[in-house]
Amino acid sequence: MLSFIQQIAERKIKQAMEEDTLPDLSHWKNKPLPKEDLSNVPPDLRMAYRLLKNSGFVPEEVVLQKEIIRTEQLLANCTDEKEKVRQLRKISCLRTKLEGRMGRSLELGEEGLYYEKVVDRLATPKKDK
Repeated sequence: MLSFIQQIAERKIKQAMEEDTLPDLSHWKNKPLPKEDLSNVPPDLRMAYRLLKNSGFVPEEVVLQKEIIRTEQLLANCTDEKEKVRQLRKISCLRTKLEGRMGRSLELGEEGLYYEKVVDRLATPKKDK
């Protein structure tokens, strides 16, 4: 007796065979599936990682890193100065967001992005209302 999911899968396979839309998988015949390297993942979390990966889930950190790379590539090909400034600000914002997500320092030292803003804010006395 087939489960409901198996019945759906069988129906989809038959439909694809009838429509001749099955992909050619002959290059995989008699070959093992590639091994997943989850050696850095604790054993009790490996199944959860596999499920997330197989469902297409991508961690926000990876999405941010890809967006930074894509924006840097756009910046390298950019000729408009206003657009360059906009892309640099975007990269700065993405990096700050990534650093915050990964629990890293947000670089508030003298070389940091926000040093001057923080110093100005602290140096300016608040006006009493």
